[in-house]
Amino acid sequence: MCICRGASRCALTPRYLAAVSAAITVLFLLSCFSIGSSDRPIVYVSETNGSPDLYTVDPNSGEIEAVIRGPATETGPVWSPDGTQVAFVSNEGGSQDINVFLVDGQGGIIRLSPHDQGNESDETSPRWNPRSNQEDDVLAYVSEAGGESDVYVSTVDSDSNTPVTTSEASEFLGDWSPDGQWLVFSREGGDEVQGLWLRNPAGVNLLRLTEGVDSDPVWSPDGDVIAYVRDDFGNRDIYLLRPEEDMEWRGKVVEERWLNSPEEDHSPVWHPGGDILAFVTTRDGNAEIYVADANDDTPAERLTINEASDTEPVWSPDGSRIAFVTDLFGNTEIMVMDDDGTNQNRLTQNDARDYSPDW
Repeated sequence: MCICRGASRCALTPRYLAAVSAAITVLFLLSCFSIGSSDRPIVYVSETNGSPDLYTVDPNSGEIEAVIRGPATETGPVWSPDGTQVAFVSNEGGSQDINVFLVDGQGGIIRLSPHDQGNESDETSPRWNPRSNQEDDVLAYVSEAGGESDVYVSTVDSDSNTPVTTSEASEFLGDWSPDGQWLVFSREGGDEVQGLWLRNPAGVNLLRLTEGVDSDPVWSPDGDVIAYVRDDFGNRDIYLLRPEEDMEWRGKVVEERWLNSPEEDHSPVWHPGGDILAFVTTRDGNAEIYVADANDDTPAERLTINEASDTEPVWSPDGSRIAFVTDLFGNTEIMVMDDDGTNQNRLTQNDARDYSPDW
């Protein structure tokens, strides 16, 4: 594999020749739709080749293309906001590293933590700054370079890997604020550190928001609310967090248990237009996908109705459809449905596991 930084591109080994071909294919697909469309290919992980690799699937035709395929493990793919790049995690270099695949026809793959700089640590959980573009593409991620899991940020076309936090607690990255001014993350390590925290990506203004066993924070598109999961004595529920006055996160915040279900609710994801949350719940005896309005008391609407486990919901860029993972067919497959649960369509059909979709 090439290990390179900046605007340069390295010669690829045979393992990545498939990636070059796939880059051209995906580039063609990208040229046929608007970035905010539900027609954008879904990138996901499949184990059809024996190890987790990256693929794309057309949500309309079901046409599948291999993006990165080989003996290494590739996981956690996420589209950049402008739809021109995919960040993912690979152990090609021996440890878990953040890589960026450029959908530009050049076949370029950039590793954000090159081992030739002496970095042998694991890096996971890439998250794009929502204001990123090809001229200023910034990623946050979790790194163990300091011995503990800390939050870092990096600009793709630079040699900088900047620590945002340096705590001895274990940290788990959640989300960027929509304006790119804050990173929300969770900590584990006892009552004195657990909960949700905020920090500016420059590494200043550390704020503690909650004190529970909280995780998976996601910011509403308008920046007014953070949805997250709280584990109360083994049962997970979704909570909502809002600033008390003037929408200022530096002040007092108010947390509210959402929906008040006695069963587990988790995996909240915001509709691109805001207000509506899709989530996973076990209130029907198995994991199903529901949607509900975060701003009123309207009952949650069930979208999947079967005896299988339906998880990992992700909205299309225009909010008209939802991709998700189901084990309805014996192993996990990628499916897609309209935002009201109709027109459910199976996209992957194989004997291996398919999961981690991003649209």
